[in-house]
Amino acid sequence: MKNEIGRGKFYVVGTGPAGPQMATLQALDIIKQVDAVVAPDKHVKLFAEYIEGKPVLFDPWEGFWDYNGKFIIDLNKDEIDKFQVKRFSLRDERVNRIKELLTQGKDVALLDSGNPCFFGPSHWYVEQFDEQDIVIIPGMGCEAAALAALGKSIIPSYDTRFVMQTAPLYMMDLDEILNDLNQYPASIVAYMALRNPKKLFARLEKVYPADTPCAVVYWAGYPDKQHIIRGTVADMGQKISEEEQNENDMGLLFIGRFLHGKPYESAMHVAAQASVQR
Repeated sequence: MKNEIGRGKFYVVGTGPAGPQMATLQALDIIKQVDAVVAPDKHVKLFAEYIEGKPVLFDPWEGFWDYNGKFIIDLNKDEIDKFQVKRFSLRDERVNRIKELLTQGKDVALLDSGNPCFFGPSHWYVEQFDEQDIVIIPGMGCEAAALAALGKSIIPSYDTRFVMQTAPLYMMDLDEILNDLNQYPASIVAYMALRNPKKLFARLEKVYPADTPCAVVYWAGYPDKQHIIRGTVADMGQKISEEEQNENDMGLLFIGRFLHGKPYESAMHVAAQASVQR
């Protein structure tokens, strides 16, 4: 695992959405082999068998999302400025700890949920290292586990042209974007979308027909927690609002016709008709 000069590697390990049963064999092997681990308590418990008493350096997300007991989206401007200073300082201190171990020839693994290169906060650390020091181990994203639970083909699906994966918090001009997207057949996968479900679906209802199918998969991949709520743009806001807030933090939202009927077979008919017309 070391390079020619005996320097260690910093492994960013995609663990999948729900523990060892959703992680790859490569991920589990790396966790076993490294000298130290960076992980939150949740991962330390889930992967205890593979960590096997290795030192856990720190929780990489402690202080990453909150400041003085308040979540990042609830901070005012003055608090945001102070939070950013504190967060960067904390990050730099932690990066230096890892780099020191690498110079000693030690390998360190950061355990990241799902796919570390898709909505992966681990890049907050990754980008502070030389590329030669970094190895990223791919993992299954929660959308894969959620789609398996739904049992539908998101694409091909009817006449769908593309799948949009995003988070509403990244789209300040959400209404304008949705109006543009509505011109094309699309399916939507929305992450971190459910903190204010009534407001979100009120906006969606302005753009999409009220009977547009929706589903939320909670705790995707967790066999004892996974469950699904189905509905339409018209009624999902109310249905989701009845869930506990911590449940909504673990929910992945899907919107599109693919949730009903036989989307794959229908897409094949659409393709066949298009071929005949050509």
